[in-house]
Amino acid sequence: MTGQPLPILAALGLALAVSGCTVFPGGEPPRVMDLALADVAEATTTGYGRSLRVDTPLATEPFDSSRILTKPSPNEYQMYGKVRWRDTAPVLVRELIIGSLRQEGRFDAVINESSPTASDLTFTSDLYGFHSETRDGQVSVTITLYGQIMDNRSRTTLCTRNFEVSEPAVAGDIDAVVRAFGAAGEDLRRQVRNWLGKCLG
Repeated sequence: MTGQPLPILAALGLALAVSGCTVFPGGEPPRVMDLALADVAEATTTGYGRSLRVDTPLATEPFDSSRILTKPSPNEYQMYGKVRWRDTAPVLVRELIIGSLRQEGRFDAVINESSPTASDLTFTSDLYGFHSETRDGQVSVTITLYGQIMDNRSRTTLCTRNFEVSEPAVAGDIDAVVRAFGAAGEDLRRQVRNWLGKCLG
């Protein structure tokens, strides 16, 4: 009698293993999206003569994830199905800023927080918005970031700025929304470059 339940348990375990091996229905993987950004022209003005560390922005849920978010009403967030960013939103914003500043070439070096190299300045930030919204039938993308520049030697804050960019999407489908995110990212990095020029120039 003690050995009879084993075949039943084994069959049940096999059924659970087979049914649980696929995360998405029909085995369809999610679409993995990235921000489409244009190249930045190299700086034609004098360099800063300093190095910069860009920390990953701090963010809470639901922004600290790789899901693409929409806000159909003022008090609700939803996620687009079967699609995600290639990394979390804070990492995308960090790499957007780093890539832009490296291409511009005004800093001696631009690194992230995992680099063992020392830097003269640090860019820290908080990410409060990285989502699409629908207002009066129009879909738009919003990125909200609070940033500050700190002198690493004196530990003093040199400049602060709240960035909020909004870009309309030509339609409500995910491809149009992702293109709007790319346009908003272009606007954000342009504002960051101009802000740094005024702060450090």
